[in-house]
Amino acid sequence: MVKMSKSGMSYVQPRLLAKRAASLAVLAALAISSNYVLISLPNVKLMDAIVFASSMAMGLRFGAALSILIWMVYGTLNPYGLNLPTLIVVTLSEMIYVLFSKIPPALGFKTAKANIHNSLILASIGLFSTLIYDLSTNAFVGYLFYGSVLMGLVTMNFPIPMGIIHEFSNALFFPIAVPVIYRVLKNNNTAA
Repeated sequence: MVKMSKSGMSYVQPRLLAKRAASLAVLAALAISSNYVLISLPNVKLMDAIVFASSMAMGLRFGAALSILIWMVYGTLNPYGLNLPTLIVVTLSEMIYVLFSKIPPALGFKTAKANIHNSLILASIGLFSTLIYDLSTNAFVGYLFYGSVLMGLVTMNFPIPMGIIHEFSNALFFPIAVPVIYRVLKNNNTAA
């Protein structure tokens, strides 16, 4: 809960701040460790669903901080190596999931409730947001490394359909993982 001090400045209660910091650390650790566990399955990542659900439950600032923290660790200690321009692109592009987290509440439904309607919406959001993420990251990386946005987009699904794998795995992860993560965060956030 945000309170106002006598000087008119707002501040966050220490207990809530500690809870949010702990949630940030646990969620970042979950996303990073799941990335390492799934490393043998290229472009299959639970991380995007974690960022999406966390942003929806805890707000855009929290989601942005989580995205940056995850990529600073995973992008730096990546088994494929560190590339600073790529790290900047994927970190900024991860914000797509943060922004898309505003869609379900705007549609007026509770994602903590699992049903066919919510699952279809979350699967669609997972697919569409990941398509935008893949197009943006591949366009920028293509421009950076090949001097051609088109070359980046062409290589997205050739010779291995990396984009398609990423999009469809997120379409599967979103309706399964998002309601669980959202429910846990909302319950934890309302508890004293």
